[in-house]
Amino acid sequence: MRTSYSGVDVGGANVKVYRGDSGEVEIHYFPMWRRWRELEGFLSSLGIGGRVGVVLTAELADSFSSKAEGVEYVANAAKRAFGDVVFIDVDGNLRRDVDEPERFAANNWVASVKLLSESYESFIFADMGSTTTDIVPVVDGQIMAGRTDYERLRRNELLYFGMLRTPTFFLLKDNCSSELFSITADVTLVAGLIRESDYTCDTPDGRGRSERECMQRIARQFCADLEELGEDFVRQKTGEVVEEMVRRVSAAFEEKSSEYGVDLVVGCGIGEAVLEMAAERAGLDYVSVSKEFGEVSKAFPAYAIARLVERYDSG
Repeated sequence: MRTSYSGVDVGGANVKVYRGDSGEVEIHYFPMWRRWRELEGFLSSLGIGGRVGVVLTAELADSFSSKAEGVEYVANAAKRAFGDVVFIDVDGNLRRDVDEPERFAANNWVASVKLLSESYESFIFADMGSTTTDIVPVVDGQIMAGRTDYERLRRNELLYFGMLRTPTFFLLKDNCSSELFSITADVTLVAGLIRESDYTCDTPDGRGRSERECMQRIARQFCADLEELGEDFVRQKTGEVVEEMVRRVSAAFEEKSSEYGVDLVVGCGIGEAVLEMAAERAGLDYVSVSKEFGEVSKAFPAYAIARLVERYDSG
């Protein structure tokens, strides 16, 4: 589908784009905590025309003294870069201004859920990205999740790990180094869950993204060289980390399914494979957004806000 409505998801580590004129999606690694002063120029360089829906999670970057400051900074940068901009608040209302910035913080999942609610009445929305995993129960079209990151963390509706940027030691049960020697991108690449081209963030050691370099970083987590431990040991630990990711997501699915009586998971993001394994383990039905909507799954909030603006913003 090609329209003049585009969507942009400004995250803490990535800027994800859905281009309405071509139907293409893009993921640009943009570490907000380092490059926040460059945001307006970067958004302008994307060359996006027409009306643009914008969602964000970048306000949590510690370059800002508060989330409200971060929301206002991103919103103003987007307005200057794109001109015709529409935002969405945490209750799903499309707005031209962010007059109450706290109500626009961490809102990218809201767009995804609002769009999917047109196809599904009751479901658990799940989005595993590079850094976090959103788990949002929806009952009869009503969002049952907390509205802030803090609330969602406490309710197991925001799991702070993802497919690329999570330090490996956060998910390992072994006694190991707590240095940032390896990240989940090393693990998921060795496990065959992502391709080298999907490893879009920085590597912890600044070296390459080949399988061998990933294995070397994982071995370093155990204070050893790859030659000391062997590839079989590293592959075993890789499997254990993936298993821990599946276990934690599955437990959250089971909790929300029991709490709200919902037995369907609709999953998107670069971590769809993990979400599907977790849903199967929890005994829940699973719908793949990538199968239903195509490659926009990896940048679904950007796609969703574009579709919502096209349909409901009379401007």
